[in-house]
Amino acid sequence: MLEVTGPDAAAYLDAHLTVPVSDLRPGDRRDGALLAPKGTLLGLVRIERDDRGFRLHGGTPAVVGALDRGRIGWLVELTPFASATTELSDRERVEAGIPAFGRDIDERTLPHEAGLVPEVVRLDGGIYPGKMTVLRQERSGTVHRGLRRLRLEAPVPEGATVHDDEGPLGTVGTAVVSPRGPLALALLRRRATPGSRVRVAEVSGIVEP
Repeated sequence: MLEVTGPDAAAYLDAHLTVPVSDLRPGDRRDGALLAPKGTLLGLVRIERDDRGFRLHGGTPAVVGALDRGRIGWLVELTPFASATTELSDRERVEAGIPAFGRDIDERTLPHEAGLVPEVVRLDGGIYPGKMTVLRQERSGTVHRGLRRLRLEAPVPEGATVHDDEGPLGTVGTAVVSPRGPLALALLRRRATPGSRVRVAEVSGIVEP
């Protein structure tokens, strides 16, 4: 967790994060991300504005490192803090289709693959690191993988391989048991569309919309 303060705090974050923050008022929150120059994800953050500046919740060490390296020439201060924000449980996340960085998506994942465009990774507005890659992928319409929620007949272990009749599709990320039954998030090849039948070991499942 990182507090960003100083005269240039809003402009600095606008230039680095995938969503604008300068329009936020104290108490407002917004979800965003930081990308590598090649357009892959460095991490997801929840931005909260307060009277001092901005607080970034959930940032990875890669996010903190990139923001620290990028502050040369900016009048900003970066201060780590312990977050008291209550995070969603794994069950709530999976039911809502929200990925966790490091479990469901990682530094090799593109924003379109994770379903983060355009809400968390904006196409409009100013330039941020990796945006040109995001725009090129938006224009091409080609996404080779996608984050999917699976409804399964029995619980499955995280990290297990997901198959269809043609072969491997990807691996299970977060797996939970909800009141709806066993569910999981998985980053799968694009042929795994909503309604597709899949298998995880001997457990059958279906790709949900």
